[in-house]
Amino acid sequence: MSTVRPGDSFAVYGLLRKGASFGLEQAFRPLGPCRIPGVIHDLGGYPGLVAGEGEVVGELFEVVDASVIAQLDAFEEYDPAAEHASRYLRRRLRLLAPEADAWVYVWNRPVTGFPRVGNGDWLDWAQRVQPWR
Repeated sequence: MSTVRPGDSFAVYGLLRKGASFGLEQAFRPLGPCRIPGVIHDLGGYPGLVAGEGEVVGELFEVVDASVIAQLDAFEEYDPAAEHASRYLRRRLRLLAPEADAWVYVWNRPVTGFPRVGNGDWLDWAQRVQPWR
């Protein structure tokens, strides 16, 4: 089931993290830091999470207003009716910490040729690689 409901957890690791917000403060209630399984790659100004051995630094939120999910899906270029054509997929993953399931956008394209973010922290990486971002 791909329906996000109020009360669901949502984990973000890139441009939606604190300090890079899109004004979602009323739609999401912050729950604190989290660790997401996988690795992220720098896709040229934004990150993509893929399965792999590693952990990604993220922030966990509780969904308060689920109507904002359609806007996030559009921003992430996720179309549940055409997943094969979507850049990201919205999936429920088991977090490494805290121990909980959360919605996460995962990259739906190859990452060949894109650098891996070694420490798993996109905001730290972006600041060091291109501090003007």
